[in-house]
Amino acid sequence: MRAHLVVAAATIAAVSGVMASCTSAGTQAAGAQRASSPSGTAPASPAPAVSVTCSDRTSDAATLQMAVNSSPPGAAINIQGGTCLLTKGIELPGDRTYTGAGTAATTLVQDAGLPYVLASAAYTGNSTTTGDPVTIRDLTVSCDGSGSTDGIIIMNWHADVEHVDVNGCGGSGIVDTNTAANGEAITNTSVNSRFDNNFISNSGQYGFDVRDSASAVTDGFLDDNQVESSAKDAIHLDDAVGWDISGNHVYGDSQDAIYASPLYGTTISNNYIEDFGDKQRSGTWYGIVGTAQGDVGSTIFNNKVFNDNGETAGATYVYLAVTQANYRTGYLSVTGNVIVGVRPGDIGCSFDGGQNKLVIASSGNEVANVGTARRIGSGVTLTSGI
Repeated sequence: MRAHLVVAAATIAAVSGVMASCTSAGTQAAGAQRASSPSGTAPASPAPAVSVTCSDRTSDAATLQMAVNSSPPGAAINIQGGTCLLTKGIELPGDRTYTGAGTAATTLVQDAGLPYVLASAAYTGNSTTTGDPVTIRDLTVSCDGSGSTDGIIIMNWHADVEHVDVNGCGGSGIVDTNTAANGEAITNTSVNSRFDNNFISNSGQYGFDVRDSASAVTDGFLDDNQVESSAKDAIHLDDAVGWDISGNHVYGDSQDAIYASPLYGTTISNNYIEDFGDKQRSGTWYGIVGTAQGDVGSTIFNNKVFNDNGETAGATYVYLAVTQANYRTGYLSVTGNVIVGVRPGDIGCSFDGGQNKLVIASSGNEVANVGTARRIGSGVTLTSGI
């Protein structure tokens, strides 16, 4: 795992080096500012903004894609207020900002069977490496609930998605992935992205979905989002290495509220979980769940986990769990969480090292109205910290 982190750092350095070499060669990326030289050379002008207006017609997809394709690197593509009726998904090249006039003003509406509404051009073009940074903000993606359409698919490092509403997608609302449309994984990493202040609702799969087959999509931030009424997990990370998952409000979701695995330098904090495993009649469902990697610790603190809508007989509800340590010794701090159950069969906290060791500092947690406040499995050493 340390090797992975070194690779991630090297990847960032390599990308930064390419950008720097382009600038020094006199072909500076549009939108970047070069400091004045001693000779008085003026800084380059930023790339111009590109504005596009939709008309709520089937021609909108072609109009919007043409504006995107004609934009220079570094440009801001401003999608004016109104409805964009999309009969085809829009491909988004990197090194650009895509912005609407506000979530109530600019709406991208799915109007055909689509694999996605918005997707990274690196993803759609089957790139073998992650795309350049991309920003998406201040708009709404409105799916029609059909098929397995994903709302937004990101395959870019240092992406930034904020103040975006994504609703009614048959697939997942927002996807961060290391795998291109052809099913092939990238050969480098895709790190340091942010997903903040978004509202994801009524997804047919996951609300927020990290699809990672090679420990490549790491060290991201998922903060201050609302995720409501997902058919599967509200927040699902195939790879939670280095992620900060904080301040999210999760409710009305049919399976796990937050699935984040493996935990390695991971923070899960200050989330408000109202419902999970909603209306399930069998199986085991979790408020927060993950496995732990060895050697490097993670923190789970100040979360509020409830099941306001009640629970269904036949299913098992575990409010906070670490199900195993994947190798050597896993370390966690679990503090200051508030858990209130609704049935005698509920389990507040469950910790299990499996075939390996798990050391947990646990203190200051309030657990009420459950049959089992704390369940300890094999290989677990529980302390109160220092």
